[in-house]
Amino acid sequence: MQSILLTGKTDVGRRRTDNQDTFISTTIWSDSSALLAVIDGVGGYAGGDRAAAIARESIERYMSTPNGDPLSMLREAVVFANNQINEERQQAPKLAQMCCVLTVAVADPQANKLYFVHVGDTRLYRFRQDVLEKLTHDHSLVGIREDANELTETEAMQHPRRNEILREVGLIHHRIDDPDFLESGETDFLPGDQLLLCSDGLTDMITQAHITAVLRQSGSLDEQAGELIRLANEQGGNDNVTVVLARNGTGPGTATVAAPAAASLTQPATPVTANGRTTTGTDVKPAKRSRAGLWLLGLIMVVGLLAFAWYSFQTPDRGDQPIEDTELTDLTIPPSSTSASSMVPASVPLDSLVQTAYRSADHRLVLTADTIRLAKPLVLNDSLLTVLGDSRLTVVIPTDTTQSRVAFRVINGRTINLENLVIQGFRTGIETTSDVKLQLKQVYFRNVERPVNAVIRQDTFRNTVLSVSSQAQPVPPKPMSRP
Repeated sequence: MQSILLTGKTDVGRRRTDNQDTFISTTIWSDSSALLAVIDGVGGYAGGDRAAAIARESIERYMSTPNGDPLSMLREAVVFANNQINEERQQAPKLAQMCCVLTVAVADPQANKLYFVHVGDTRLYRFRQDVLEKLTHDHSLVGIREDANELTETEAMQHPRRNEILREVGLIHHRIDDPDFLESGETDFLPGDQLLLCSDGLTDMITQAHITAVLRQSGSLDEQAGELIRLANEQGGNDNVTVVLARNGTGPGTATVAAPAAASLTQPATPVTANGRTTTGTDVKPAKRSRAGLWLLGLIMVVGLLAFAWYSFQTPDRGDQPIEDTELTDLTIPPSSTSASSMVPASVPLDSLVQTAYRSADHRLVLTADTIRLAKPLVLNDSLLTVLGDSRLTVVIPTDTTQSRVAFRVINGRTINLENLVIQGFRTGIETTSDVKLQLKQVYFRNVERPVNAVIRQDTFRNTVLSVSSQAQPVPPKPMSRP
């Protein structure tokens, strides 16, 4: 039996007219290992297919000859691909926004090892003993919440911000030691293990339960890959769909065993329109409930409806829409007591809001909206020591990009805390004086020339964590919409 079995397929899907996905599925280094990759050109931008092609060619060329340990080579190969895309992007104005996301791996069945590097929202799974395990983290606003179990898989699939990615390959120059670019890892690849690399065109359409059902079927890898793509298209095929499969065929007892048939996907799914695209959810049909259970469910629903009606009366409905330019319309100051005086009105100008925050007992400002627009810098000093974004990450962007100089200005402060923020599109993220100590937790900078502009003492950032995701993986922001 071959030591490793491989296949790869890509399909344009049902809604697209061109395919910006590509893949790698080939043996390397005297056929002792396999190079695997799924590369997804970012849709909606000219040159996504070109960026994906450059990434594929660059990675194949860099990995053609063994030179050092596989994980280091993979990391270097992706950085090399990133910088090749960036160079061509700068030379061609029509391709100014081209980039891609990718997952690339080296599978070594002889050593029973798997090495991988990941950027974006493509995915890598390992299928072992009928259990599907996700090995990468989605670098997206919704993906962070899903990985933290704040959203179910179906909720994440239907979320209107599903396609806003936080990392990409090719938009800016990177070095191998950049802390907020690559996710990489090394794990076991045992006899009988199977790998799945895929683009979001698959995982936006079908659940992990359905993927598992397909991988349990007897048959070749080529048949499994074709079935996964067929099911994604059957569920809508909203995007290009790419699948790469690999199986460790070394050792005894690795023959394919027949398994139960795949779960049916013929159950009608409810279409959900999100950012101009339609997705479908495929929940498992619930078991029948007893009559007593139905009474209890009815009571819970009545209580829930009453609570929702009260909340809707008290709070304006804003959904996920951005805040208007010069007002922060969805902000609250965390109460230092239970008195109503600690709350901020539903809609107040920025200056009034900051003054209200200055008077808060604990000097904190909580941003509960998804997106905040700043017309001028938000000043932080002894009276305002902490700014907290929503737990899902609040994106702070300028009202006018032509005047986007500074997001936060820190003056005469002791210790300033910023948490759960994406600072995007400013020339300077935080402007500070040298006597300030910054403590940042889950603060990400995107398209910011100078994240912090100051002469900082040697010990200023001793205890600072610039970007820590809920999965202990640094995630730089890129709220780039992928239609």
